[in-house]
Amino acid sequence: MNSEKMKIAVLGGTGNIGKGMVLRLALQNLMENGVKNEVVIGSRTPEAAKEAAKEALEELENCGFDTSKIKIRGKSNSEAAKEAELIILTIRFDHVPPLLKSIREELENKILVSPVVPMVKVGSVFEYRPPAEGSAALAIRAMVPESTKVVAAFHNIAAGKLQDVVKCKAVHDSIICSEDEEAKKTVMKLTENMGCLKPLDGGSLRNANTVEALTPLLINIAKLNGLKDLGINFS
Repeated sequence: MNSEKMKIAVLGGTGNIGKGMVLRLALQNLMENGVKNEVVIGSRTPEAAKEAAKEALEELENCGFDTSKIKIRGKSNSEAAKEAELIILTIRFDHVPPLLKSIREELENKILVSPVVPMVKVGSVFEYRPPAEGSAALAIRAMVPESTKVVAAFHNIAAGKLQDVVKCKAVHDSIICSEDEEAKKTVMKLTENMGCLKPLDGGSLRNANTVEALTPLLINIAKLNGLKDLGINFS
């Protein structure tokens, strides 16, 4: 798959993480290396998705970017998934099973990226609560067609830093896991082009539980220490 020319669906693209992903993916079209992403926001209602697409374009224009080379559209989740070559799930874990069931046919031979983290709030902190399969990524793989290439990525990324496309140039590490090496390389290239993330090969999908579990840890550390928008870096 050509990672420099791709139709990408962000399902749940009206939420905070989804919005940040949409902005970063769309801005890749302004890079000098010829990236041409067509970004489709998916939502339960096409009206909400279209409004989110309009707001994203307006935000980029207000930030001084030339939006004439950027294409962001909004559609229903099923329509967005049907068009896309690569699909990113930016929804809560409990919403994943019904969504995947409703778009199962559209997932054939696609790359499906999961930043999903199953966690619950206990008192004032969050706890990681993986499903029986061991991680959200492994549970998702069990729900989709065999031809779907599942990649775990973007778990430990703060929404605020993704959305701050003007000021945020700091690079955090993004661990990417999958058995499918070609799909993994495609997602790693997309990640590298975001401008605020450095992709790291995290091995197979079996390692996704460790990566997922870092997300509630980061949230708790930020809350307990009065910090904001934490990321991870390995050195």
